[in-house]
Amino acid sequence: MARVHQLTDTAGPTALEAAYTAYYASIAHSEPAADGTVRHRLRRGLGEGTIEVTALHSGFTLIRYDVAFTRPHHLRYAFSGDHFELEHCLEGHLRVSDTHTGSGHLRAGAVALSPHRPARGVLTHPAGRRYRALSLTGTWSGLAAHLAHLGIESPPDARPASTAHRHYLSGSVSLRPAADPLRDLYLHRRTGPGRRLVLESRLACALSTLLEALAPRPAPAPEGHLRLERHEVDALHRVPGLLWQHRHDPLTLAQVARATSMSVKRLNAGFRALYGTSVGAYHRRRCLERAAALLVETDWPVARIGHEVGYASATNFTYAFRRARGTTPTHYRRTHT
Repeated sequence: MARVHQLTDTAGPTALEAAYTAYYASIAHSEPAADGTVRHRLRRGLGEGTIEVTALHSGFTLIRYDVAFTRPHHLRYAFSGDHFELEHCLEGHLRVSDTHTGSGHLRAGAVALSPHRPARGVLTHPAGRRYRALSLTGTWSGLAAHLAHLGIESPPDARPASTAHRHYLSGSVSLRPAADPLRDLYLHRRTGPGRRLVLESRLACALSTLLEALAPRPAPAPEGHLRLERHEVDALHRVPGLLWQHRHDPLTLAQVARATSMSVKRLNAGFRALYGTSVGAYHRRRCLERAAALLVETDWPVARIGHEVGYASATNFTYAFRRARGTTPTHYRRTHT
């Protein structure tokens, strides 16, 4: 029976790093290099090729795959909703069988993005087939912190489930612009003092294309309907982050309107045109989505989770969660863990 390896971050980033270390040790010989990259050469009998791992100062890790396994190679994963991975396949293919999303293949030329929710499944490399790919890994919270350090607001990941699934199984063309900078990261082999700058610059290009893909786009307005100026769209993009930042002391619509230099009427109309719902409904949905993730990913008491997402009392949180999800927070946690 073929061995199934395991990766999980449900116990935190440190546990995931240890899981990766154990995985590499079980399949390869490690060769640390002076440039900070660790090259893992597949053991004889398992296949041939290398997996190269480079940690960047920005908190992300680059993983270059150039491997061909002798037999089908299975890797079981269990990731929390904070796990972030952007992967571009240059050659070969990788089968993804996810418990929630279904099955699909990451094929040559495609780009895949992990969902912003817990994921569990199995990755399979077919026997004898070369797989060459570049994976950019980290956490969604780390991505937000990195962008904030650069003075950039991370867009809310408001992808519908169907879109997130297509991104995950590389069935969306919106991620394809990220292929070029990811390919550059894969191909870059130059050493020297400028190497890190090149890698970080290519990383910035890949993240910029990702932000474009995730940013909500207003639908074209028919004649006679609302039209938004570019500066209004930019201001409206800041609203979700502003509401989340002040979730423990909620802003009124008038305060949000002043912060965006818009009238309340224009704010309401523009937000609905951009996001398809009202300001309040969008914020409540986002808070409860975060609460659902925390119920699965942590052992925090329900009251603490309710407070974390902006509810003043556990009673109010339970009522809102049950109204939105059709079940209590306690029952949701029990059925999803």
